[in-house]
Amino acid sequence: MGDSSGRLDELMGVSYELRRIAGQMRKAVLRFRIGGAWREQGGTWARNYPDYESYLAHQRTKLDAMRASSLQSHDARFFHALRVRLSLLPFSLRGRSVLCLAARQGSEVRAFIDAGAFAIGIDLNPGRENRYVVTGDFHALQFATGSVEIVYTNSLDHSFDFDRSVGEVLRVLSDDGYFIVEAGRGVEAGDEPGFYESFGWASPDVLLDAIAERGFILENRSGLDVPWRGVQFVLRKATPIPDDNGVKRLGARVPSAAQ
Repeated sequence: MGDSSGRLDELMGVSYELRRIAGQMRKAVLRFRIGGAWREQGGTWARNYPDYESYLAHQRTKLDAMRASSLQSHDARFFHALRVRLSLLPFSLRGRSVLCLAARQGSEVRAFIDAGAFAIGIDLNPGRENRYVVTGDFHALQFATGSVEIVYTNSLDHSFDFDRSVGEVLRVLSDDGYFIVEAGRGVEAGDEPGFYESFGWASPDVLLDAIAERGFILENRSGLDVPWRGVQFVLRKATPIPDDNGVKRLGARVPSAAQ
């Protein structure tokens, strides 16, 4: 039995390495296919893809192209750091429903579950036999309107269409639901977009304004160091209020200390 188990582990390791090599080959092809052109608008940048299918293929490649050791190291560091940050939130997670966007192997999902939440993740490529993440696209979520209490992401820099991504978050969130965003420091701080990024911002304030004006109010802001240096925004879905011209949202940014 021990020999059989060892042989199975060996074969699984070889299979994973073959998939990784294939992923690296696809990455090389995609580098040529998508090029390196970006377009700038109001302090944000979006990668110019030939089409949406190119974007999907690009984003699906990342997991397959990574080494297992890198994934395991990232998972351990990220899980423990996020678990601490979740314990400091200004509200309890126990019994809350949480959707994690672009959750890859599910580190953030496990952190929310460990904090007492009912959590699930979506990703374009959740890998094989993933208990925590299902296949999904955060530009077109498969979940009902108003069905989730909290949405978490640290992957807005992987958006193809920022408006659609944030719009889908707004749609699936329940009234007064929370949107927890973790993001890098931006181009002005030297955080240039990498090969897999498809969206970028000049600074955290630029990103925050872009989210807030689409229907969110900032509740809390703090810094983070793992898995990279950046900022955490805790935003609440704004309650629509009537005005003389119809309906508007309370989405202005609440002033806070710079991160």
